[in-house]
Amino acid sequence: MTGRVWYNAPMVVTLTPDLENLVREKVASGDYRDETDVIARALKLLDDQDRDAALQAALDEGEADLREGRYIDLDSDEKLDAFFASL
Repeated sequence: MTGRVWYNAPMVVTLTPDLENLVREKVASGDYRDETDVIARALKLLDDQDRDAALQAALDEGEADLREGRYIDLDSDEKLDAFFASL
């Protein structure tokens, strides 16, 4: 995540009854200390999922470039040196 802002006051979030029950079940399972721990883990997973989606998009773009022949073949030290020298 970019640009984190910290506030002194707690954030109030309204959950649907189903989500409230899910949070309570997660705490009751013993896998989480409290409701805040459940929400924090869920948000971390959401952030990871967003990052994974961005990475997958970049991989898809790279694969498309390869299929379409949009790449430079640097199969020798000389070609590699020349490429970096041209940047």
